[in-house]
Amino acid sequence: MFAEFVATGAPLSALFISFLVYSFVGWLYESTICALANYGHFANSGFLLGPCCPIYGAGALACWFLLCGIPGVGAQFVAAALVCSVLEYSVGAMLERLTGARFWDYSKFPFNIKGRVCLYGAMLFGAGAVVICRAAEPSLLAALQAVPREVLAAIAGACAGVLVLDTAFALASWRQLSLKLELLRDEMADKINESLKDASASMLDRVPAAALDTASELKSRSGAVNSWLAEMSDGMFESVREKVEMPAFIAEGGRGLRLVARRMKNVAQRAEASAPVKLKTMMTRRELRFFNAFPEIKLKSYEGVIRATNLKERARELFYRK
Repeated sequence: MFAEFVATGAPLSALFISFLVYSFVGWLYESTICALANYGHFANSGFLLGPCCPIYGAGALACWFLLCGIPGVGAQFVAAALVCSVLEYSVGAMLERLTGARFWDYSKFPFNIKGRVCLYGAMLFGAGAVVICRAAEPSLLAALQAVPREVLAAIAGACAGVLVLDTAFALASWRQLSLKLELLRDEMADKINESLKDASASMLDRVPAAALDTASELKSRSGAVNSWLAEMSDGMFESVREKVEMPAFIAEGGRGLRLVARRMKNVAQRAEASAPVKLKTMMTRRELRFFNAFPEIKLKSYEGVIRATNLKERARELFYRK
């Protein structure tokens, strides 16, 4: 049985359903208004596969628990903006630490803090929290009170089970994407390392020594090549394309993801001892959806290989081909 939550008098089942409602509203906002304004099309935003952005639900309930007793609208707005900003900054920093990826970036907005939060977002969340505390959550809890508690508990339990499964599938997809990017990065390091041996002296001067050290470990070498590709200017990048014999799946990126996947499958077979996970013939939509859900996503360890293979562009074509 779901117990009463002392601070609000509402059953935990009702609070959990409130969390889901705000998570869905946040997903809808990100997938429609934000996606259309920034990219011109709908995008299934969020880490999870389903229509749910938990950070919005967590922020809404945090504001409800902490701020619903503040009488003044102005004070409530400022407090909510601070609470939401702290939550968003903390979640962003935690995700970067755990996954090595930055899922959103406010660096282009004025008054941002390390690209994780910005004044515009804080004001928007503050206004939304005031609406939640003064109108939305009281109305929602009142409506849920009309539902029998047993039914409410059953609905909350079923939704919790679906959320757990969704999280498990999303984490598995993320892991598969990371494994395939690792294989792709290692193969690229080997190909570029072989090609650079025959490059001109002027080209060799521009390449990190670690990228040419054939005695070094593959992981270290691939990391050096990845950083080199990610940081070079566009002009130098095109020069490298012309002077260095890139792997076919890089030079002929227009053929799409199938060629990338076929090459990666061959790499996986040759590296079976070091990569026991058996990969599919190509990246699945479920794995590539992270590039669609987070168009500004940055994976520090793989930015060079993503850029060289035009992987983001190929993923967008997959989701939005005409």
